[in-house]
Amino acid sequence: MKKRGLFVTLITLMCLIGGGILVFNFFNGSQEQLEQTEDSVYEYLTEEQNYQDEEIESIRSEYNWRNDKNDERGAYQAFVTFSDEQDYEYQYIYNDIDGVTQIGRDEGVGNHSED
Repeated sequence: MKKRGLFVTLITLMCLIGGGILVFNFFNGSQEQLEQTEDSVYEYLTEEQNYQDEEIESIRSEYNWRNDKNDERGAYQAFVTFSDEQDYEYQYIYNDIDGVTQIGRDEGVGNHSED
């Protein structure tokens, strides 16, 4: 009887932990995809847009579970702050099909807006 109770307890714990991981990933996204988005945006800025490393203040990636696959923004986004405009963030998206696309700045057009 004790073995059965232990077995049920272990199965319950495994379900709770597994469910917790799934819920966490649903709301926070895949850490691997977040890193891929950040790396791809950095590569795009330095190799295709010819920015120097010192011109890029920071890049942070973010997952927004509310954006579905048909949303132009995509679920994985990167926000870039440039050294000469530290009060503004430029928003980029990355996906395997289209690559990196700038979709704007948090407040209008700036020095690094792409047309």
